Amino acid sequence: MKEMGLLDRIAAQHHTFISNLRLLPDLKWAALGDLYHLENKEQYPLKEWEEAASYLLGCEVRFENYEAIGKSLKPFSLEVR
Repeated sequence: MKEMGLLDRIAAQHHTFISNLRLLPDLKWAALGDLYHLENKEQYPLKEWEEAASYLLGCEVRFENYEAIGKSLKPFSLEVR
């Protein structure tokens, strides 16, 4: 069985389609926060991380290393009340 992709995993957590993660603002911000909090980021290649972040944000995103993922996505982990 093929391992679940990064966006597939996040969509499954939210019981929705990948497209909804991008189209619905609340889901988009939640998905970006989920990516930040995901442990063992190395289980997915950097290219997949770049594609996931680029898809959600609608612009090209590049990560030089796994540490850069956390730094880039940290703002999305903060809850505004």
